Amino acid sequence: MTAETFLGAYRAGRSPMHRAPLWLKYLALLALGVVPFFAHNVVLSLSCLVLAAVMVLFSGLGIRQLNPGLAIIAMNVMVVVYDVFLQTWQEGVVFASGMIATLWFARIITSTTPAATIMDGLASCARPLRLFGAKPEKFALAVTVMWQSIPHLLVSVRTVCDAARARGLHFSWRFVAPVLVSAVGHALQVGEALQARGLGE
Repeated sequence: MTAETFLGAYRAGRSPMHRAPLWLKYLALLALGVVPFFAHNVVLSLSCLVLAAVMVLFSGLGIRQLNPGLAIIAMNVMVVVYDVFLQTWQEGVVFASGMIATLWFARIITSTTPAATIMDGLASCARPLRLFGAKPEKFALAVTVMWQSIPHLLVSVRTVCDAARARGLHFSWRFVAPVLVSAVGHALQVGEALQARGLGE
């Protein structure tokens, strides 16, 4: 799993998940990814985890998308170990299963839904906020920009670390500077692109 595809990039296809409406995908995320967190049932959590894995495969995303990433694995292992010694192993299994299932469902949504459709869905959900002066379209745009910027930052961090490792250098806080420069450059490019389209307010 690369940093570029950690959050999922849209892939055109004709699977049932590609054809499913966005609201149904979010409903599946809520019912099978979020609800098990609150149900505290090991069998239910593991069942939802297995179902999420099956849906990833049937969405045509490939088996590599089942890799949650080293950081996610390490975090869940620590949570399970913590719960085994200080609470119950069931709590750890429920948390780890729910976390990974939610990640897989999020990848399904972003990988089978065009960005424009996701933006329209976010804008629709934010329309009630107009009563408080919010602008749903700009809210959707901000979320989309943030979502697309995260992989850029991950790639930037990895590139700097790889370059330092190739020179025999160990981690140092000096590495933060080139990452920040890259992030600012990316932000300026995005800002210029938005202004060119009349969205720079």
